[in-house]
Amino acid sequence: MQRYDIIGDIHGCNLTLAKLLATLGYRQHADGIYRHADRKIIFLGDFIDRGPGQREVISVVKPMIEAGSALSVMGNHEYNAIAYATVDEVTGTHLRPHIDKNRKQHQA
Repeated sequence: MQRYDIIGDIHGCNLTLAKLLATLGYRQHADGIYRHADRKIIFLGDFIDRGPGQREVISVVKPMIEAGSALSVMGNHEYNAIAYATVDEVTGTHLRPHIDKNRKQHQA
């Protein structure tokens, strides 16, 4: 029977994520990917925004998913980032407006 750990709302807090993975018994292997001997993680999205280590969080989570040691659901913060970067083919405007509030949120 497969067992899972569930983690949500990391929000760019890469150091907290690393501590949590270690606490849960996940070890970083020679290929750089965190794995557990008999469990997988289900990430509940919101990897980005707020914390200083957004890219670092993605660099940990993405390889785990690709290697099969984790699963993921996209959070609203990822959805907003995609909408911010996507132009509507009909209107020619971004799906998420490029106003100051949104620009600051997606700057990192």
